[in-house]
Amino acid sequence: MPELPEVETVRRELEKRIVGKKIAKIEVLEKKQFLGDPKKVVGREIKSIWRRAKVLVIDINGLILLVHLKMTGQIIYLSNKKRLVSVGHPLPFILNQLPNKTTRLVINLDDSSRLFFNDLRKFGWFKLLTKKQAEVELADFGPEPLGKDFTLRYFINSLGRTRRVVKMALLDQRLVAGIGNIYASEVLFAARVSPRRQANSLSDQEISRLYRAIKEILSEAIDYGGTSAADQAYVRPDASPGRYQNKLGVYQREGKPCYSCGGIVKKIKQNNRSTFWCPGCQK
Repeated sequence: MPELPEVETVRRELEKRIVGKKIAKIEVLEKKQFLGDPKKVVGREIKSIWRRAKVLVIDINGLILLVHLKMTGQIIYLSNKKRLVSVGHPLPFILNQLPNKTTRLVINLDDSSRLFFNDLRKFGWFKLLTKKQAEVELADFGPEPLGKDFTLRYFINSLGRTRRVVKMALLDQRLVAGIGNIYASEVLFAARVSPRRQANSLSDQEISRLYRAIKEILSEAIDYGGTSAADQAYVRPDASPGRYQNKLGVYQREGKPCYSCGGIVKKIKQNNRSTFWCPGCQK
């Protein structure tokens, strides 16, 4: 699932390409994945794109389009009427043809460029809302981990109030927004904290290491364009993969030697989610 770095990468790259353009037409190919009347945005200008947690927020001149990529969602931008994506490699799951059998939505812009939303699993969604409706939809998220509201004091207090294992606490979008399975594993490894520890058992020093790791790893992952994991489902709007997978310490490296201690990276299940960790480094 695309997490904060992947969604932020998509946001930044789309911002350069589509802000200021008008929507000429929206083709909804899978009705359950678009909530609202697409005709309402025809002729409206895309004013801005921002992100909240793992959700893209597109301001279309007074209306808000929320986009969640979920497990296998992709947004691909084509600048003209070409039907082939020429990026030097095939897209995951499909040939280089657009639209294709995984395309669920096509947004046509007034300069003949287009956005294709592909989603193999059909879990992703678009929601067309008013600003007030969007505010309600986004109200339950916690602070952005790269924002000013995510302070060390807040993080210490939040973890100190929960007896959940720390991995599950990091995945709680009400505690901190945007972290998912990839970066929870990586942050815990970088901070040398076992994913099995109860959150309220951590010392202030351990939480400080987690706090620094969150900010450093998420920032670096954005710089690298996000992580295209083993399934290669995540791609950037030009259909190229992210590059942070080459920097991962433990995620999807089970059975391989730890880069730090030489021990073997393990995989465990926590609440039906895979966690990757090094028992030798993480205590």
